[in-house]
Amino acid sequence: MSSIAWLNPSSSKHSKWLVAYVRRNYPAINQKLSKRYLSAKLFCQAFKENVESYWPDKYERAAQLTKLRNAWDQEQSRKSRKTQSLSIQLDGEVKKQFSEFVKFHKLTQAKFIEELLFHYNTPNGETDLFKTADTRRQDSLDKEKLEAEISALKAKLVDKDKEIERLKSKVNKFTDTTSSDKSSRTDIEELIYKTFEEHVQDKIKP
Repeated sequence: MSSIAWLNPSSSKHSKWLVAYVRRNYPAINQKLSKRYLSAKLFCQAFKENVESYWPDKYERAAQLTKLRNAWDQEQSRKSRKTQSLSIQLDGEVKKQFSEFVKFHKLTQAKFIEELLFHYNTPNGETDLFKTADTRRQDSLDKEKLEAEISALKAKLVDKDKEIERLKSKVNKFTDTTSSDKSSRTDIEELIYKTFEEHVQDKIKP
């Protein structure tokens, strides 16, 4: 299973990056943490301590933590590469839309293009990229609701399993009691038969 031990709240790079990453990708989690923790360090520390509550299912949690680590590694890889300038000509309307996108997502133009390429090469990236913050927030809330329903159903299954075991135990006790009753009846019948036989033998003796 993936671990989050590598994330160090005391590291300014880690904590600041995590705050920005959670804000973009997990609006519901960000809303919970940002209200209580003003510093990036405390935000990061709280995230680590409560990660199991965000994704109760261990497989989902492993997938999300792997995604988190991959995003961090890719961020570091980008920074280590040499940057080059890019000059392009855009239609006036396209340039306006581009500027609005950059402003809306609070990114630099270079960072926005990097995000665009990154998401385009990620499964479902083409559809996820242009979701608004409200849409992403609603998706996150819907996901949390579904996860809560799954957890509730799992709890019900556990209760049903316990009920099944309890009923099996009652059936087994009933079966044992029935078998004992049958055995007792057989012994009584045998005693009656022997008594009757002895009585008959006494009667027919000369």
